[in-house]
Amino acid sequence: MKTYMQQLISAAQDNNVSILKAFEQAKVPTSTYYRTIHGGDLRYSTARKVWDAINSNEKHLLRK
Repeated sequence: MKTYMQQLISAAQDNNVSILKAFEQAKVPTSTYYRTIHGGDLRYSTARKVWDAINSNEKHLLRK
């Protein structure tokens, strides 16, 4: 089973957007991003905010 972060990374890659920019667009602290990529847990509600940012109509703001 994939973690929330693994799912977000896959979605970001599929949509050609920066995962870090998606966290910023979702107004999630970058410290949460860094903690998560280093093995920390991510809440569903936080993952959902980032997921929504990745799949928003404003993808041009998130391009790599």
